[in-house]
Amino acid sequence: MSDFWLIVVLAGLLTYLTRIGGHLLIKAIGTLPPRLEAALDAVPAAVLTTIFAPVIVSGDWPERIAIVVCGFLALRLPLIATVAIGAGLVALMRAAF
Repeated sequence: MSDFWLIVVLAGLLTYLTRIGGHLLIKAIGTLPPRLEAALDAVPAAVLTTIFAPVIVSGDWPERIAIVVCGFLALRLPLIATVAIGAGLVALMRAAF
């Protein structure tokens, strides 16, 4: 087995173990304390903020406009449609500007 495939298999195994580890830990603990549950509920919003905030602050205009448009589209369209339209919009605006 080449080094590449060894790394791919080990990375996949490590990813699986970290994902299943969280489920096993929560199952062993039982119910989560309210503060921990509130903190875990805030994680998706924090991750999204870390993705788009740097682009809003220091990105170019095509990316900024695409983020604003996608924000409005996300209120009305399914996720896959929003992602597809956003990717297409960024590509078109980068080509145009």
